[in-house]
Amino acid sequence: MAATNVSLKLFIDKRRQQVLYAEADKKFVDFLLSFFTLPVGAVTRLLLDGGSVGGCLPSLYQSIKNLSVAYIRPDKSKLFLLEPKVVMPGAELPLLLPNIGSTFRQLYRCPNVTGTCLSFVAIDDSTICPSCNSKMERNVKCVDPPSVIRAASSSEEGYVIGMVKYMVMDDLEVMALSSATLVSLLTKSNVKEIGDLEEKVVDVGMDEGVKLLKASFQSKTVLTDVFLPAEIIKTVDSIKNDMIIHPKTASL
Repeated sequence: MAATNVSLKLFIDKRRQQVLYAEADKKFVDFLLSFFTLPVGAVTRLLLDGGSVGGCLPSLYQSIKNLSVAYIRPDKSKLFLLEPKVVMPGAELPLLLPNIGSTFRQLYRCPNVTGTCLSFVAIDDSTICPSCNSKMERNVKCVDPPSVIRAASSSEEGYVIGMVKYMVMDDLEVMALSSATLVSLLTKSNVKEIGDLEEKVVDVGMDEGVKLLKASFQSKTVLTDVFLPAEIIKTVDSIKNDMIIHPKTASL
């Protein structure tokens, strides 16, 4: 997949050095919503490739990977579990995530073109034909129903409408950006005016996409964890502590 970048405007509470919210367009919101279309196997593989991840799913994933094919039914493939595809018909491919694979568009059939072999298709090219026991490795193109084709070819793809700005909170809560929601957020966060916020525009590529997916399972301050370097936060905390311990020196 070619690298895809999406811009995101962060609004950072300078007092707390934490992302208060981000201003995003439909591309980034569509990316976040696409998390719910990902099979567990695909998520586990992505997080394993991106670094260490807790829980026992990595152990289960690795055990399936190490299991000899002798213990797998001949009509099944480990790839179905280890590298699952997005199976929702017409689903938007997850932006900013590498090597996920598309919906089940590619099918396979037996190389024999006579008899009952023509009656079978498979989603994996290692499947054995139940009629002649040959590998079903001949490519077959799957044609979508008209409604799906129209949706895929329309100018408005994804899940949310365009021409709208969205507010994404630090915990990835999404809402339409409006004056009312912004004022409510500033009041709730005890931010006196918009000038108390620092603006920072960041590019979200595949590396950040995987980090966002991983952080969404581990944190409620996802945007801060991914986009604000830990060194800056530590430095700010150190200055605050120094001002508490040495108030006179810190004021000079």
